[in-house]
Amino acid sequence: MKGVFGNAIWLSIVTFLSRILGFIRDLMLARFLGGGLIMSAWSYAWMIPNMFRRILGEGALGSVFVPILTDTLERQGLDSARKKFSTVTLWLFFLLTLITILFSGGALIFSCFVEEERWLLTALTIPVVMPYCILICFIGVYTSILNTFKIFVLPAFLSLMPNIFMIGMLYFFLPELIDTPVKALRAISIAMVVSGFIELFFLVIILQRQQMLPEISQKVLLNFSAIREIWIKLLPGLIGACALQIGSYIDGTLAMKISDHAKSAMYYSDRLVYLPIGLFGVAFGTVSLPFLSKLVVNGKMKSMLISTFASIRQMFFITIPVTVLIVLFSKELLYLVFFGGKFGMLELNEANRAMFWYALGIPFFCLTKMSVNTFYCRKDMKTPAIISICCIGLNLIISIILMHPMKQGGITLATTLTSALNNIVLLYLLRKQFGRMPLAGTVKFTLLLLFLSGISGSAAFFTHRWLLSHPEWHILPRGIIPLFGAGCVFSVVFIVLCFVFRVRELRVLVERIKGKIKRKKA
Repeated sequence: MKGVFGNAIWLSIVTFLSRILGFIRDLMLARFLGGGLIMSAWSYAWMIPNMFRRILGEGALGSVFVPILTDTLERQGLDSARKKFSTVTLWLFFLLTLITILFSGGALIFSCFVEEERWLLTALTIPVVMPYCILICFIGVYTSILNTFKIFVLPAFLSLMPNIFMIGMLYFFLPELIDTPVKALRAISIAMVVSGFIELFFLVIILQRQQMLPEISQKVLLNFSAIREIWIKLLPGLIGACALQIGSYIDGTLAMKISDHAKSAMYYSDRLVYLPIGLFGVAFGTVSLPFLSKLVVNGKMKSMLISTFASIRQMFFITIPVTVLIVLFSKELLYLVFFGGKFGMLELNEANRAMFWYALGIPFFCLTKMSVNTFYCRKDMKTPAIISICCIGLNLIISIILMHPMKQGGITLATTLTSALNNIVLLYLLRKQFGRMPLAGTVKFTLLLLFLSGISGSAAFFTHRWLLSHPEWHILPRGIIPLFGAGCVFSVVFIVLCFVFRVRELRVLVERIKGKIKRKKA
C-alpha cells in the first residue's frame, strides 16, 4: 500500500505541473479564441484523437496489456514480454493509420457539403490534427508499459511537451493568424503533432533502456498466439471503452447542435473539473493497476481488496472536499481563470451552466479509475464493458431529455448521474463476487466527509461574501483575495474537523509527511 500511495503522490505532483501548463494553455485559448464557434470547432476536432487515445492509448489497450505483460514478465521473462509488446505495436500502427485516413478523408468529403460555419471549420481542422491520433495512442501504450516497470514520473514529465508547444504557438504565432480562423486552427494542430513526435522520441529512448524497444519482423507480425491472447482479453474492454468514448462523442455532437457556445462551454468546464480528476483519480488508478495485478498474479485476493478500498478512502479524503469547494465557487473559478479578451460574460455564463453539474461528478469520475481496476487486474474486461454500455445508453437518453431545458448543463448532469450509477453497479458486483468487504465502512466514511465538507463549505461561503462586501480586500483583480481567503478558511476548518472526528486518513497523511522530512534530514 505504501508503494501505491507514495508513487501516486509523486505522480500527482508531476501531473500538477502539467495541469498548471494546461491552465496557461487554456487561458490563452480563451483570450484568443473565446468561447464561440472557433473554439467549438477546435475542441470538437481535438476530441477525435483524444477519443482514440482513451480507447487505444492509455484506455482499454493499456488496461488490458498491463496485467498480461505483468503476468508474462513474472512467468516467462523479459524476452517473451518484449515479443508480445512488439506484436501489439505493429498491429496498432496499422489500425491507427487506417483510422487516421478514414477520419481525415471523411472530414474532407463532409466539408464539401456542409454550410454552417462551425461545422465547416471543424471539418477543415480534423485532417490536420488526426496524425496526432497515431502519436498520442503510442505515447499512451508506451507509458502504460513503463508503468509496469514502476517508471511513473519520467513519462509524466514528458507529458508536459504538448502544453509547452501549444503555449508557444498561441503566444508567438496565433495573434497574427486570428483573423483567418482556418489558418489559426491549422497552426494549433501542427504544434500538437510536432510535440507528439518529440514526446514519443524520448519514450522510445526510455524503452530501449528497459530492453523493451519493439522489434520489426515478419515473425513478430505473425505472432498470432499473442494476438489471440490479447484480442480475447481486449475485446470486452474495447467494446466498453468504445461505448464510453462514443458516448462522449455523441455528447459533443449534441452540444454542437445546441449553439456556437455549447461545445466550447463544455470544454472549459471540463478543463477545470478534470484538474482534480487528473491529479488524484488518474494518479491513483494508474499507479494501482500494476500493484493490484501483481497481487492477483500471486493469489493475494484479500490483499487486493484491502489495497483497493484503502486507496478509495484516501482518494475520497482529497476529492470530496475539493468537489464541494469547486461546486460552491464554480463561476468564480471560471472568471478567475478564463475571463478576458474574447471570453466575456456570455461565455462565462455558458461555461458555468455546464461546469456546475459536471463538478458534482468529480468523486464518481475518480472512483471509476479504481473500481474498474478491480476487474481489469483479474483480466475481467467483460463486466465493466457491459455495465459501461448500459450506462452510456442511459446517458444518451437523459442527455436528449435534459439538453433542451438545461442546454449543455443537461448533458453534463446526465454524465454525472450515469457515472455514479456505473460505480454503484461495479461495487455491488464486486461485493457479490467476493462477499464481505469494507464497503459499508467506505460509505460511512464518505457520508462523514460530505458532512465535514458541508460545514467547511458554509464557512468558506460566508467568508467569501464578507470579503466581497469590503472594498479594501479588492487589492488584486478578479476577486483573487476573497476566493483565496474562502479557500484558506475551508481548508483550516476541514482539517480541524478531521482532527476532532479523528479521521484516520489525515493522521496517515501527516505521519507520511513527517517520515519523509525525517528521512531527508537524515
